[in-house]
Amino acid sequence: MPKVFRRVRTGYSASHCMKYDWREAGEEWSAPWGSSAAQWAGTIFPRIRDFLPTSTILEIAPGFGRWTHYLKDYCEQLWAVDKSAECIEACLQRFAASSHVRCHLNDGRSLSMVPDASIDFVFSFDSFVHTNRDVVDAYLRELRRKLKIGGKGFIHHSNFGEYVNTPRERLPEALAKPLIKARILDWAHNRNPGMSADLFRVLCAQHGLHCLSQELVNWRGRRLIDCLSLFVRSDSAPHDATKIIRNPNFMREAARLRRQWRSRS
Repeated sequence: MPKVFRRVRTGYSASHCMKYDWREAGEEWSAPWGSSAAQWAGTIFPRIRDFLPTSTILEIAPGFGRWTHYLKDYCEQLWAVDKSAECIEACLQRFAASSHVRCHLNDGRSLSMVPDASIDFVFSFDSFVHTNRDVVDAYLRELRRKLKIGGKGFIHHSNFGEYVNTPRERLPEALAKPLIKARILDWAHNRNPGMSADLFRVLCAQHGLHCLSQELVNWRGRRLIDCLSLFVRSDSAPHDATKIIRNPNFMREAARLRRQWRSRS
């Protein structure tokens, strides 16, 4: 079977994307877990195991393929779509031996290369936490078309919008910065202030998607600034109300997994 890797140019210039030093290939983001392997096995996979394996997976913003490495073993075909030419080139090289992985460059909001009604499961982790509302909205609009009926998605996105009007966020930077450095206050880790769990749920509903559950979690701090949303292409089928889980122990889970991982090595 011939390899199906293709580079898709859409008029997007890589210079438009946020520059990032990829020397560690994204592994630095898994530091609280000890490694990406520990984070996948102990945190991510248990939350999506009910939807894997499946026929076709779409991963949005794979970076250098940290999670693609695992997802590819749970499907017959995997689409990896990113707006960064650097990331797509890295994925093309990393997964050159996996003929069922298709790596595509996009404009950061459209999925025109993916056939309609072809995706069983869509996944994104560590990227949508930085994404503006209009981009989230654009992708959800696309996903309504790309998901099969009953197809599901798991997206890790910002919930920082829940906190933007709190007294903590109204502190002058000159006062907040030393308190953050002293770990008296936590910081937002560049989470997008225009997105929240509530808003994500509303946008899903506007585009024919339904949030089955939302787990609000902390990220290297106390506030629940992140959200793990599980959603489904809803069509006309009735659904139960979204299950909302507020989990302030997410980083304790990471610390426990880090200790376990180190004890094995």
